[in-house]
Formats: sequence, structure tokens, C-alpha cells
Amino acid sequence: MRDFFVDRLGFEIGSEVGNGPSFVTLDRDGQTIMLACSRSLGFRKRGWAAYFWVEDIEGLLVEFERRGTKLKGQIVDKPYGCREIVAVAPDGREIVFGERTDDQTES
Repeated sequence: MRDFFVDRLGFEIGSEVGNGPSFVTLDRDGQTIMLACSRSLGFRKRGWAAYFWVEDIEGLLVEFERRGTKLKGQIVDKPYGCREIVAVAPDGREIVFGERTDDQTES
């Protein structure tokens, strides 16, 4: 799982624990994710597993396409004021990247 985040999503390794490893911290654009790489540590099996705020969703899409990242689709404008893209990890977990917009639909 670590290699997916580094090679396909552009994160840098912060620290690693265990053989394999079983746990890592990964950094990108001033954000850190703590990632369980072993099923024994548990993780969500449905829906998104992590959500990251970004400032240039269009540029990120170009980068992910260049890296060969599997995406669930193109950029989607959400009614809650975000533009999002969803990357799909090798184990099926969804990693969402969202950029805030000024547009927000009233509930």
C-alpha cells in the first residue's frame, strides 16, 4: 500500500514501523497521513479511506494521469462546495482529494 501512495499519489515517506511495513506516515503538500498497511491493524472496507484538501485539483488530475493512477472518474463538482477526484488503491480503498470552491448549494 505504501508504494501506491508514493508512486501513484506522490507522497513522501515520513516514517515506517514493522516489517513490510505494517504502518507508515506519508507526507504531501503539508499534510501527513498515518496509514495502516496491514489488515491486522484494520481499515475501512467500503467508501473512502482518506480525504485530502488540495489547492490545484486540475493540476493534481494531470499528475495522477501521468503517474498512471487508477481513478474512479474525472473531477466532480459537489453540492457542498468542493471539487473532488477519487483515486482507487490496489485493495479497493478510495482516497479522495478535494478542493474547496465558493459555490455551495443550500440544504
